[in-house]
Amino acid sequence: MDLRFKVISKIKTFFLLLFLVNLFWSCRSVKIKNIQTVSTEENWTLYGGDPSRVNYRAATLAPPLEHVWTYKATSAPGKTLTVANGLIYFVTLDGRLDLVKIETGEKFGRLKTAEHFEATCAFYQNKLVIASRYGEKTLAAYDLEKGKYLWKINAGDIASEPLVTSAGVFVSALYNHIDKYNWESGERIWTFKSGGQHRSSPALSQNTLVVGCDDGTIYALNAEKGTLKWKVATGASVFATPIIQSENIFVGSSDSIFYSLNLENGEIVWEFQADRPIYEAAATDGEHVVFGASDGQFYCLDFESGEELWSFKAESVVSTAPLISGDVVFFGSLDRHYYCLDLRNGNKLWSFETKGRIRTSPVLWGKYIIGASENRFLYAFSPPDSLSTY
Repeated sequence: MDLRFKVISKIKTFFLLLFLVNLFWSCRSVKIKNIQTVSTEENWTLYGGDPSRVNYRAATLAPPLEHVWTYKATSAPGKTLTVANGLIYFVTLDGRLDLVKIETGEKFGRLKTAEHFEATCAFYQNKLVIASRYGEKTLAAYDLEKGKYLWKINAGDIASEPLVTSAGVFVSALYNHIDKYNWESGERIWTFKSGGQHRSSPALSQNTLVVGCDDGTIYALNAEKGTLKWKVATGASVFATPIIQSENIFVGSSDSIFYSLNLENGEIVWEFQADRPIYEAAATDGEHVVFGASDGQFYCLDFESGEELWSFKAESVVSTAPLISGDVVFFGSLDRHYYCLDLRNGNKLWSFETKGRIRTSPVLWGKYIIGASENRFLYAFSPPDSLSTY
């Protein structure tokens, strides 16, 4: 009996030590010394690719595409992948922030924190701004070169994507407020009280910050002062993130209408009636506007008139923002597929079936298209004869 007790005690001690070692290594800081800036114009530093959220790159990365590698995370990746200088950054639902080498799919580093469940991140000047839906410190800035947090603050529950520029960090929070913070210190610069919760992320152009709201309103604020410029009511909640191109705002609503608005005054330029609610952001190249609806229908409209040019039917909800790459467009669906369509006519050029449903928007860096499925896999694709040399 004593021998059995000793054996059990030793086993328990072993597993306790193993747990502590794993905890230590999973919680260690991530530090990148002497960060080299590579092809800065290729970087996809925040949701939508840039502050206007247009989800567009001029270079065409078209099929055939080769499945280059698969990375297995500890949990489902979030909605957003950011890519900078050859590294992919993303937050998983179990609160880990992973860094993955884009060329090989190998883990470069991992940061574990209990404060960043259901989180997302944006990359800016070798720093990561991390926003979380839950926790006491829901907004933080992490210095990748120093391997430490610069600041952590309670910014309210954030179910949207942070927008980071030299002017500051802009956040639309769940509980009826839109805020601007100093990105170096975390100090709040201004706050705007809205009429409802925000799941729509802010978009920025020409000093105008545009964001949708659960109360069905699209708000436009002066980005410097946080004052209201105009607001437009739709027929239902606006969960989708607006995109801004030139003087035009494009955004879908859960009233099943896709809107084109004037950036300066909010006047409706045109409306397009879809068959089902629209929950995800659109993309534009200045000639076409593309977006998906909750019935799996994917639309391409004329930029100026809103006339339908073509449509494509996926097998389930279009669950990501699209990505226009020159003459093609990529998007993901809950039917577990990533699709690539010809932007000119809507013909399917390529699709890939993942191992789980898709909620992560595809991103492009160099010769790589990156996506993820909610059963914790990250995928990279590239033309077989044009592998990146970054």
